[in-house]
Amino acid sequence: MKNKTIHLICLSFILAITGCSTVEPGKHYGNTPLASMKTAFVVIGSDHDQSIGVSIHKALTQHGVTASMGTLTEKPKNVAFYVEYEDHWQWDMAMYLYSLDIRFVDNQTGQIMASGAFRQGAFHDFPDVRKKTFEVVDSIYNAK
Repeated sequence: MKNKTIHLICLSFILAITGCSTVEPGKHYGNTPLASMKTAFVVIGSDHDQSIGVSIHKALTQHGVTASMGTLTEKPKNVAFYVEYEDHWQWDMAMYLYSLDIRFVDNQTGQIMASGAFRQGAFHDFPDVRKKTFEVVDSIYNAK
């Protein structure tokens, strides 16, 4: 009986860990400090209402970045970096954000400068998309 209790506790713990949604720690590549880059362009992705693109735009302004938005063909040549994102959605009685990947790309070289992500675990929740997007952008700025 004691072994069954221990196994049940361990299984519950594992399910709790895998069931959580999480914002992964951001990553920074290269030596250019993100705080020094003050202009950006958010490339509008596939999200049907552009709420993620709008949230990225607003999150960048909180980090002192002047940002604009549009399609990749509208990207200005004079911005320091541009932002690409991929959003993946699932259905469970309602649509919910399953994962989000955000990349900051150097506008001159085309090299990825930084990235961050949000992932759902085995048991999903219905996250606030704006809040998760802000958290991912913050994780990118907090990366070392």
